[in-house]
Amino acid sequence: MPDSLSLASTDLAAAPESLELRPVDGLPRWLGGRLARFFLRLVSMEENDAAHLARMVTPTAGYFRRDRHVHPEVDPTTYRLNLTGLADPRSLDLAELQALPRETRVCVQECAGNGNHIMGSAGLCGQALWSGPSFESLLERCGGPGDSTHFAFHGQDTLGVLKRGYHYGLSLAELRKARAIVALTMNGEPLSRRHGFPARLIVPQIYSMSHVKWLCHVEGKTRPHMGIHNRLVFTNKELHAGKWVRVQARWIGLKSVIAHCTREGSGWLLTGCAWGGERPIASVELSCDGGLSWQPAHLQTPAEFFRERGDLPAPALAGAWGVFTFHWLPPGPGTYKLGCRAIDSDGNIQQLDNDPKVHGHFNQTRVKWRSVTVPERRLPPGPA
Repeated sequence: MPDSLSLASTDLAAAPESLELRPVDGLPRWLGGRLARFFLRLVSMEENDAAHLARMVTPTAGYFRRDRHVHPEVDPTTYRLNLTGLADPRSLDLAELQALPRETRVCVQECAGNGNHIMGSAGLCGQALWSGPSFESLLERCGGPGDSTHFAFHGQDTLGVLKRGYHYGLSLAELRKARAIVALTMNGEPLSRRHGFPARLIVPQIYSMSHVKWLCHVEGKTRPHMGIHNRLVFTNKELHAGKWVRVQARWIGLKSVIAHCTREGSGWLLTGCAWGGERPIASVELSCDGGLSWQPAHLQTPAEFFRERGDLPAPALAGAWGVFTFHWLPPGPGTYKLGCRAIDSDGNIQQLDNDPKVHGHFNQTRVKWRSVTVPERRLPPGPA
């Protein structure tokens, strides 16, 4: 088996610039990458480009999509956000929303089923800068929550007689813990139609099925909202006292993914991101032998990346992902099984597999293994 010196003397020009990282299960393995992407589009899903998952801020162009094929055209001159069930219910137009003090969140958005055993890949996520009035400021504008302890958020993406606009509910305690905002901009620009213009809910650290786009109604309630998406769609079964109980998906678990593999010198540069959990990500480890051994990667935290910005205090970065790099020098050509795991500031380690006491497609925190084939590289010809 060649050592690092002999690898360094190989013909690098014969090697590709990047290597494909193939999920070891799910649609990409069963159908191939192109057919898997086609199938996801049929059910209104589009993944981010893998290279974008190795960036601290995911570009708006090509940002992942998960919706119901409906992107309504909202007239900004007639738009209203109705706030009901509060101490002083109100209807705010877009100018009134824009006049409220704004806050920014660096927020990981992630489909609750991202990376499950059916989807295989893990591209239904992204991290952007979202700005707008805080949910708390909207409550203050309406004299406080009144008797409301829960809220339902309604969008304008109707399907005529087939479906009303999307709706999802969260408790007041969850919204306050997450420091939710009503976003008016994404990465410094007004929201596009695709991303929820003119306003959408952003709830850091909670899966993005709660980030209602084209927001038109905030409904205060005295009991949990039990619409179909809360009650049936985004749920798992958890084992409690010997019985399987339906539980709503909610807080994003500890996760990481190797997103890209590019040529670097005599080896390869693996890049990716790590996020989730209740504490900041402190480190990332990689395995290039299917989990037999683990080595530390170089991690850039969001606190380091955004240090120069004065408008992003630590709470604005809660749950944000960090990006990592790892220089990999494989011992020779062949197929390798790569994986990564996140470790938070309390020492909690991302687990190799999902909790056996949880059944379902959501909050898939298991290590996302990837298969990669390293080609054989030819030695350069000798002197003539």
